[in-house]
Amino acid sequence: MSTGIPPKFWNCDGEVVDKVGACGCNGTLEAPSTSIVAEWHLICESAWIPDFITSIQMAGMLFGNLYATQTSDWYGRKYSTFSTILVCALGSAVAAVAPNPYIYAVARFFCGAGFSGYLSISAIYTIEFMPTKWRMLCGAVGPFGEATMSLALIAYYIPTWRYLTWATMTPLLLTPLIFPFVPESPRWLLQKGKTDDLVKVLTYIAKINKCPPIELETIEKIVAKANPTRKPTDVKEPRLNFFDFAKSKNKEIRMKAICLMAIFFAFSIIYFGLSFNIKNMNGNLYWNLVFLGFVDSVGFKMAIFVMGRLSRRLAVFLSMTIGVFFLVVLAIFQLTLDVSEFSTLFLVAALLGKFSSAITRSAARALAGESFPTSVRAMGSGLCGASTAFGGVVGAQLAYFGTKNPSIPFFAFAIIGIFGSLFSFLMTETKGQALQETVGRKRSRTLSVISTISNLVLPNNSKQETSNTQL
Repeated sequence: MSTGIPPKFWNCDGEVVDKVGACGCNGTLEAPSTSIVAEWHLICESAWIPDFITSIQMAGMLFGNLYATQTSDWYGRKYSTFSTILVCALGSAVAAVAPNPYIYAVARFFCGAGFSGYLSISAIYTIEFMPTKWRMLCGAVGPFGEATMSLALIAYYIPTWRYLTWATMTPLLLTPLIFPFVPESPRWLLQKGKTDDLVKVLTYIAKINKCPPIELETIEKIVAKANPTRKPTDVKEPRLNFFDFAKSKNKEIRMKAICLMAIFFAFSIIYFGLSFNIKNMNGNLYWNLVFLGFVDSVGFKMAIFVMGRLSRRLAVFLSMTIGVFFLVVLAIFQLTLDVSEFSTLFLVAALLGKFSSAITRSAARALAGESFPTSVRAMGSGLCGASTAFGGVVGAQLAYFGTKNPSIPFFAFAIIGIFGSLFSFLMTETKGQALQETVGRKRSRTLSVISTISNLVLPNNSKQETSNTQL
């Protein structure tokens, strides 16, 4: 966001001019700021390029959701997760040394691919470790908002966009250090029939939590129950892909995917649109970024409270509807008030809209992760993520229109949001329900890998409650 901010004033042959004067400059044009707009003069007839680069990045997110979740179903959650981190790091490195906006756009494509792939896999990766009661934490816990606030602080002290890019990619280089300590998803191992690896993972979890190792006989019963038709001599099962997903005769799975894609597209239009539109707001950019991170942080935590008391569907609908309300308020403010005189009021309304969309994001991720069977959960989540990325592409372009007609983006966000929220009522409620392992099989309430993990990681007084926890 900060790398694409246009400078308010330019220097034309020693004379200070505004953006309009810069467009008419026939001499040497320079700017005091160090954004890509200032370095490559992306103003006037090139003013569309920064937002187009953002759309390219969102297109990368669309691609990343598809490739990462596909490989996650094929090769496992662990390796796919770390591959997305590597792609994001390489994209950031190329972006930091890009000689022109074209190379920079390509680099941002790969940044988007790695980032979105990581978000999609991490959601299902964590949910596959959790018993039913705690699954809602997977879409709400994590320092996402705190990281945004930290970005504002880093950008303030490192204003040069190239140095800022290097600084923000540094943590990615440290992730290989934790790779040996991260276990593979027990559910994925169970679904693939990898008994030996499943034993190692459960033994590792027991060791970390200082519990006695699970008996091999118990694990064999779990595997036999999950794969009743699998034989040791069976040939390797075929790898499902998105074409198989689309051609599936299971209409319920397809309907879930369509409804969730509509929900994710709608909330991403609001979520990313408000984020991208920050450059069109008055006030200090860094403080605005801090405020956006703060409402994300509080919104994600509030989602835990909301999902604990409401159904997943109702949490999605109400939070998105509240977000739409504040978008309409913003649009009316833009038409009737002077932004310069009521900048604080505008900012508060935008932040409240962002707050509600953060709750929607957490509730929607929980709903998506619980709606698909393990065998296609990653692909289902990938389709939702791709829809989110497409919404980001549209949101970025609407933010560009907001530079000329500020009320247009807010009206558009509101209309899309209200239609998207209605799709939540077409979904099957998943709160408190068992996760499905394979397409076409009923959910199990008896012995499971998750109830086994619960006994390894939860306190003694909680074991009785979770010993029969649903999958």
